[in-house]
Amino acid sequence: MSRPVPIEAPRRPRHQAGEPVGVLHVITHLDQGGAQDNTLLTVAGLDRARYRVDLLAGPGELEERAATAADRLLVLPCFRRALLSPSDLRVAATLWRLVGAYQVVHTHGSKAGVLGRVVARLRGVPAVVHTVHGFPVHDRMGRVRRRLLLALERAAARCADRIVCVCDANAREALDLRIARTEQLRVVVSGVPTRQVRSGSGGRVRHELGIPAGAPVVGTITRLMEQKAPLDFVAAARRVVEAAADAHVLLVGDGPLRAEVAAAAAGVPRLHLLGFRTDVPDLLAAMDVVAFSSLWEGLGRALTEAVLVGKPVVATAVNGVPDLVVDGENGWLTRAGHPEELADRILRVLALPDRGAAMGAAGAVRAAGRYDVEEMIDGLDAVYQDALRARARRPR
Repeated sequence: MSRPVPIEAPRRPRHQAGEPVGVLHVITHLDQGGAQDNTLLTVAGLDRARYRVDLLAGPGELEERAATAADRLLVLPCFRRALLSPSDLRVAATLWRLVGAYQVVHTHGSKAGVLGRVVARLRGVPAVVHTVHGFPVHDRMGRVRRRLLLALERAAARCADRIVCVCDANAREALDLRIARTEQLRVVVSGVPTRQVRSGSGGRVRHELGIPAGAPVVGTITRLMEQKAPLDFVAAARRVVEAAADAHVLLVGDGPLRAEVAAAAAGVPRLHLLGFRTDVPDLLAAMDVVAFSSLWEGLGRALTEAVLVGKPVVATAVNGVPDLVVDGENGWLTRAGHPEELADRILRVLALPDRGAAMGAAGAVRAAGRYDVEEMIDGLDAVYQDALRARARRPR
């Protein structure tokens, strides 16, 4: 349960050389998700000899982890995901009282990104940074909603010193959508704890689920929500188990479409709905092929993890995914919304003598050294320092 945190009106400190720089991260909610995981890894990983790192967020199941990661956690129960909510005024008022105490305000996600950037700039925060974890617009939304969201993003972009994208493809798309300018953009690849992800052992998972040691296993780790198109994955899984009589499929994750996914999967043999799990390294180790059916995507943390542990990947070619999956090299890319293509490419990998192990190894080599959380922390440190130096050079 979320607990309101007493909020004191801050006094802007005079930053002295050698003092830790005050950084406030702002994110809309603390439910499970790639943006939340990225943010909490950043908050926990920033060097405390250089930074004092606080976090302001809406409620969610990750509050306990967030309290451990941040020097101070501020949970606002009134922070809502809805596009326009009466509570936005309360959130903005709270931000107005808080942000003056920080040298850097770093926002994440659409709602927090708009409110946080605008308020921080109006309050004169020296460095305003925003990370684009995924785009607020996509081709399947209505024209009016799309125009409104783009207008808000473009207005908020004028208030940022730096806009961070988590992969090169997203940076190009941000420019195309005019929600960032070239001089603002920096690419800091979303990092994962590589050594931890590579520590998995799949034998326990196979034993738990009654999967024979030699049986092929296809899996996905996802959120059961519209963006991830889990029903497309279930449709592809049905085709896979019909064509490969000994194949098993693992669907890992939870979300608002859980009931619909369970109903669709009810008649699919050897499809295991596992819900939310914390043993991701073991689950990945148990899989021969990892598949993703997203309709739109930032980069995808589970995708990054699958590539880093050397699994062949079959995924829809949306947004940042082709940065990690090279068609025919470390996996296959398909069109979004076409589960029959997803199933066909999965079966093509399973038909290989090594079930795609060589493809997966090629992907791990290609991604080595760029997607670790330590590289991400170093990159964001450089963004903060660059933004602070640039602001200091400007006339008041």
